Amino acid sequence: MNEVFRSTGICKDKHFHELKYKKPFNFKQVLSFLKRRAMAGVEAVTETRYSRTFRMKNATGFFTITDKPDQSALELRIGCDDIRCHTEIHNRVRKVFDLDTDFSLINERCAKDEYLSKGMVAGHVPRLPAAFDPFEFVVRAILGQQISVQAATTLASRVAAKADLKSDGGYLSGLNYFFPNPSELLDLELDGLGIPRTKQATLKTVAQAILDQRVKLTADQPFETFSKDFSALKGIGEWTVHYVAMRGLRMVDSFPTGDLGVIKALTKKGRAPSKKEITEMAEQWRPYRAYAALCLWNDQGTG
Repeated sequence: MNEVFRSTGICKDKHFHELKYKKPFNFKQVLSFLKRRAMAGVEAVTETRYSRTFRMKNATGFFTITDKPDQSALELRIGCDDIRCHTEIHNRVRKVFDLDTDFSLINERCAKDEYLSKGMVAGHVPRLPAAFDPFEFVVRAILGQQISVQAATTLASRVAAKADLKSDGGYLSGLNYFFPNPSELLDLELDGLGIPRTKQATLKTVAQAILDQRVKLTADQPFETFSKDFSALKGIGEWTVHYVAMRGLRMVDSFPTGDLGVIKALTKKGRAPSKKEITEMAEQWRPYRAYAALCLWNDQGTG
């Protein structure tokens, strides 16, 4: 990897960053979660590495993450045209891999639960992979309404390819595009990508609302505020609100009640629980319902 970074024209910083974590840390589990959702051209995931392109403020570039278990750290290498972006990337990546959560109480509570314990690995709940780019995740969530993860990933990859915001020749193999921002998405023709017209309209509506600041993609707001603003937009239902809150904004008590994986995990002896029953059941998992959802997904193999 060192040779790749030395030969990269955009990389002015040859150093790497160590992101310390507290063991146990199941890097492969997080990597597997990200791999199933990786957008072709924007992200690249191998058995040992996660890579993606990024744009923020005036900086563009890419980064890679590998695990260094002997050092209890992730190794972050950044190739960019402005090293002032390093601190923000460092902080965002820590959230993507959920490195700062104290899991002691969460693990203890989930281990005692009949359903959640099934989704734990070696006594540990799955980490919550927050999205690196909240707007990108909003698009993913809308595309994923009522379809499989694989189908949503395919559509998101098509959006990135159609936007054709190309990286230069110095990027790692497979990192060909930047994902469009809200204004670029508004100008993008989405016909011919397999996205239903209703979802196309929702994507444009949401992009405009974000530009108008009627919806804010920040974690420093009450969930109730975000839910009220986001659900006011046509095409945005409860599942999308909670899913975006959960992974896009890292609100750890959000819970997608109507999620198919959640329903399947809570189905007992062939009987699926009602939405009301799931809501009541999830009350006992507060204030960590997002981790509860991850346990349920992991139990179903959809994590």
